[in-house]
Amino acid sequence: MTHKSTEHIERSRKRIAKCLNILELVCDELEFVFEQNPMWDVDIKWQIEAAACKLGFSLATLSNWYDDEEET
Repeated sequence: MTHKSTEHIERSRKRIAKCLNILELVCDELEFVFEQNPMWDVDIKWQIEAAACKLGFSLATLSNWYDDEEET
């Protein structure tokens, strides 16, 4: 793998981690909204949590990218 590819993977990994941190804050904020408005549809929170889960899988893949290469 080229140095340039490694840089792109690392930058992407950091950006996904940053997105997950932001999504965590969004979930916390929405939790407050849902507590104040129990009649609100919580589907939006579940959608955000599902997206965070998928991003988490991507982050794990990028974080272990080099490990997979070394094992083969």
